[in-house]
Amino acid sequence: MNLEILPNEILLHLFQYFNSIDLLHIFYGLNSRFNFLLYKEVRFYRVKFTFVSKRHFDMICQQHLPFIANRIIALDLSDHRDTPQQIVLFLSYIPSFSRFTQLRSLTLFDLHSYESLLKLLDECRHLNNLTHLDIHSCSLSIDQVNFQLIVDNIWSLPKLINCSLRIKFQKYHLLYLPTIISLSLESITMYYGQLKMNQINQLFKYTPRLKHLQTIGTSINDDYMPSPLTILIDLNIYFSDCSDYSKMIVFLQNIPNLRCLDINIPSELIDGYQWKYIIRIYLPKLKTFRLKMCKRLPFDNIIQESIDRLIDSFRNIFWINECQWYVRCFAYNRRIHLHTVSQLISWFPATRFDLW
Repeated sequence: MNLEILPNEILLHLFQYFNSIDLLHIFYGLNSRFNFLLYKEVRFYRVKFTFVSKRHFDMICQQHLPFIANRIIALDLSDHRDTPQQIVLFLSYIPSFSRFTQLRSLTLFDLHSYESLLKLLDECRHLNNLTHLDIHSCSLSIDQVNFQLIVDNIWSLPKLINCSLRIKFQKYHLLYLPTIISLSLESITMYYGQLKMNQINQLFKYTPRLKHLQTIGTSINDDYMPSPLTILIDLNIYFSDCSDYSKMIVFLQNIPNLRCLDINIPSELIDGYQWKYIIRIYLPKLKTFRLKMCKRLPFDNIIQESIDRLIDSFRNIFWINECQWYVRCFAYNRRIHLHTVSQLISWFPATRFDLW
């Protein structure tokens, strides 16, 4: 079939099925009509430079970006080992983000330069339509980082709705909370540092519209002071320290409008009767429940009896008929693991384990 006989409307519809980089590589230069459509009529571009060749990267930045920058709505940059120094090169080609007037989503992969990160965040101030920021697999040396500055710069972006921070420090696991109030942020993923439950209260103080929170490494304060989190509807949380799970239950009691709960408790087993009470009394709006628990038993405990008691607590009308939430349980190395069936087992022991 000869594409040139198709009307512009059909061609523009077909273009939507192409990756933006492939689209420019394949169709630009065929004739003046295609060039016009690519530069003037394509409404939006999603430019993902992850795993792109250096030759294609240079071609897009040098030849095409000046003509399509104002129609790019999503941009992915990566300093992965397969694309080393890509972010620095991009900043040399595009020293200012002021051209990206429609950019809504910015994703940064494998960034290891504090200076580049600060430069990018500073340029984000030019992005009046930026709603999504994802800093993924970022590793920084603690000696060079003012993390408070990073967080406050992000919280100061006026239209940012969704922010994901997956930052790893080379020496320590520190956590800084914002000191600037964001009236736009509604969804946050925090994969860095140790977040204490009192700090969650502080996070909401500076993020009053926060509806979706995902965090790992949460620990329970001895002096935890509960505070109502009535706006939160979606919580994904990993309790790295659950030595006093009664306080964790108090924490959940203060989220009455929660609709989705994904919770990982690696050091405690809470039976189905307790979860049933918590959900019915304190989480009446919960629709999605994903649970992962694990606990090592002392040698004087009989594993099979403990598993039977735990499983039986989830065998009732509430779990099977009303909610249709099902669990599976296995034991390995004197540890009992319990997961809801929607949870994937992220590891498998090298040796055979018992499965129920």
